[in-house]
Amino acid sequence: MARFYSIRFRLTTSFLVIILAVMVIISFFLYSILERYYIDNFTDNLERSGFLAADFVAGQLTGQVNSVRLSVLAENMSRQSQARVLFTDQQALVIGDSIRVGGLLNQVLEHNDITAALGGNVSSSISYSERIEQTVMHMAVPVKEENNQITGVVFLSASLEEVYRTLNDIRRFLFFATVLAMGVVGGGSVALARRFTGPIEELTFAARRMAEGKLDQHLEVRSGDEIGRLAEQFNLMAKRLDYYTTNLKKFAADVAHEVRTPLTTMSLLTKALKEHEMEPDQQREFIDDLDNELERLVALVNDLLELSRLEKNQVELEEINLNNFINDLITDNQYRFAAAGLDLNSDLEGHALIIKAAPLQLRQVLSNLLDNALNYTDPGGKVTVSLTREDAEAVVKVEDSGCGIPEEDLTYIFERFFRVDKARSREGGGTGLGLAIVSEIIAKHNGRVWVESEEGSGSRFYFALPLAEE
Repeated sequence: MARFYSIRFRLTTSFLVIILAVMVIISFFLYSILERYYIDNFTDNLERSGFLAADFVAGQLTGQVNSVRLSVLAENMSRQSQARVLFTDQQALVIGDSIRVGGLLNQVLEHNDITAALGGNVSSSISYSERIEQTVMHMAVPVKEENNQITGVVFLSASLEEVYRTLNDIRRFLFFATVLAMGVVGGGSVALARRFTGPIEELTFAARRMAEGKLDQHLEVRSGDEIGRLAEQFNLMAKRLDYYTTNLKKFAADVAHEVRTPLTTMSLLTKALKEHEMEPDQQREFIDDLDNELERLVALVNDLLELSRLEKNQVELEEINLNNFINDLITDNQYRFAAAGLDLNSDLEGHALIIKAAPLQLRQVLSNLLDNALNYTDPGGKVTVSLTREDAEAVVKVEDSGCGIPEEDLTYIFERFFRVDKARSREGGGTGLGLAIVSEIIAKHNGRVWVESEEGSGSRFYFALPLAEE
């Protein structure tokens, strides 16, 4: 039953119904036109024969009428016109008949066409003859003298059997043409429907597989039409869904791992405090360690919440003088960097560069980059924040003289929970989410972020944002 509701069945049925309707309409009009043509042509020929006969007998219907001579003339006319020919006088009395035996000679012929012809009009009609069991055309032509006085009528009767036999042949031809057209269109529509619905069935099967959790689906793109573009978009969607699902699983595993580490440490510290007697100084040290792990856990949760908020919310932008913004941030961080033995300075564009950004998020980007430089630069090092204009963008660079990043790690540096030196990062309190947050915020501002680094020679983190005037 389901196949009767399929697109293939409905498409094939629609094609067949359309071609049937078109062929029936064409056949009806074509048959009507041909029928009218043959009837009109037959009528014209019969009318010409009637006028020709009227001209021959025009002088023979007055005075003494010779019925035998008129009958012979009617018989000759009948052979030429393939019709029965009768001559009548002014009283509709038959005075000549092409049928010698069993004819209507000397009988009054009451017929509407004869009455019309006696009134001066050419008249014709079609009726069914019970005698010969055929459809017959009647034609009555008035016979006039030179003074236009009507002296009689030429009456012709001809069978339309040959005409209708031809029309029946045409009707049969049109019927077989309709059947042939439906057969051809039916076969073609089945092939066409299979071509259209085949990829859709593959798409349905692949979507069902994806619903079952098998996300590594791929459709073969066989054309560049709408079906082909649909297959391309499905492949792209499946690839992205598989990528995001894989990343989500990895992210969940990473979160579980990152949370488990401080929780395990806190659990061990708590049990040690409960189960062992300690000196006050040792107990205070354990409590400090417990507090540090708790702060690390809180920082991790806050960063996770920040990432979630960035993915869901739209940013509200306002105009910011980037020169002043960076100067203020450097002033706020001078003491912290000085305490770590680092030199923090700036190299800013001479002209004010105005951008549209969310101030809190932009501050978080710069703070995360500065924290990253602080964690990976040894005392005595240098950190420089630069601001330049490149075309329609403001480009900010945070450069440090730290340990640098291995080349193989540059591709993954902005991924969540990725650390170049995991042990050192944890000691510095990092969660592995700082650069991922930077990437998310810059993307929200229609900007771009990248990094350049050589291991042992420091790192240069860049981000570019569109200028407000552009």
